[in-house]
Amino acid sequence: MAHLTKRQIDTTLANATTEIRLWDDDPRGLGLRIKPGGTGTFFVQYRSPVTYKKVRFSFGQYGRLTIVQARDKAKRLFENISKGIDPAIEKRLAKQTAETAARMAEFCDDYMHDARMGIVTYRGKAKKASTLAIDSGRIERHIKPLLGNKFVRDITTKDIEKAMHDIRLGKTAVDVKTGFRGRAIVKGGSGTAARTITLLGSIFSYAVKQGLRDDNPVRGVEIPKDGKRARILSPDEYKALGDAMADFENSGANPIAIRAYRALALSGCRRGEIFGLKKSEVDPHSSCLRLEDTKTGQQVRPVGRLVIECVSQSHIDQNSVYVFPASSGDGHLKDAKLFGRICAAAKLNDVTLHTLRHSFASVALELEYSEMTVGGLLGHRVNSITSLYAHHVDKALVAAADRVSAFIAARMEGNEAKGADVIELHNRR
Repeated sequence: MAHLTKRQIDTTLANATTEIRLWDDDPRGLGLRIKPGGTGTFFVQYRSPVTYKKVRFSFGQYGRLTIVQARDKAKRLFENISKGIDPAIEKRLAKQTAETAARMAEFCDDYMHDARMGIVTYRGKAKKASTLAIDSGRIERHIKPLLGNKFVRDITTKDIEKAMHDIRLGKTAVDVKTGFRGRAIVKGGSGTAARTITLLGSIFSYAVKQGLRDDNPVRGVEIPKDGKRARILSPDEYKALGDAMADFENSGANPIAIRAYRALALSGCRRGEIFGLKKSEVDPHSSCLRLEDTKTGQQVRPVGRLVIECVSQSHIDQNSVYVFPASSGDGHLKDAKLFGRICAAAKLNDVTLHTLRHSFASVALELEYSEMTVGGLLGHRVNSITSLYAHHVDKALVAAADRVSAFIAARMEGNEAKGADVIELHNRR
């Protein structure tokens, strides 16, 4: 065995007419394979500690590695071999893993498939269709463009933080065509970034369960706060909204939609809870809505008499199971565009249907009801609230709901004094 030198290697490369192997004795087992084309490849020859077979493992090309660097690399390889690690097997396994490793875009598709099948759950329950639609939008419009080509196993906390700031700064903003006439303007902002990264946390938690990673890179990321204050209606704005609703209804606008908007204003319910309300869920005797499926599960929601009157009016489709049926088909009302036109006519800026829920809570607090009571009226998922109000009608809450809804109705009529004089319901028998 010889101690290879650069001169020896260069001379052999220049004159090689057949394949030649040169050997080095530091360490023993290091060799250089020279081909007639003038290329040389370093290798180590050893007996595998796994298969006990003779192996020649190539690890670098001469020119990219000097003989000194090749010796250092070979010594490290032989050290691993002495510990029972076969570098040839390790390389083959790494290649197989790389070929079968999931990219983020593919895993997001798997996540959504499993979520639709009820395998991915939220608080022990399958995700609702509306939630799945929102998750899908965030994946397609934010997560895939920023992280879709990366392998799930390789994404780091630093990658997550960069994606979060890119979303916040509007780098994924786009105007999306959603149908023949539909469009969705995708914006950035702190709120969008926070909700998208929260979804990413769920996706990576599922990746950990599937054995694709050992950790969740979202943990430790400081998620930005939305930064937006909840929009609420002032007494004058309530009056403007009430007048605009009356004007639109008198001019022939969809009365079913306007009654649904009014029910939202007087109940503090979520849009989906009123739009999808079934006749079977209305309990006039107990002045409540027995909701079969809400964001926080099955629930009894106390409401005021004015809400019961609003959802019990007679000129609704007798063939529909819904209180507020769609104009066509068997589904329920989904129209929120009319509300936008009503707000425009009332000169109300930044007001959405969810603003009615915030405003209801604000009025309840204004009437000096406790946060626990307001939580019960809104159906918030708080352990103390849930245990008290999830299954039974609480008469104190019914009285509170009646007072708040009457106060809001008075404001919408422009009669603040009438609202202040509202008398609470007596206990029903």
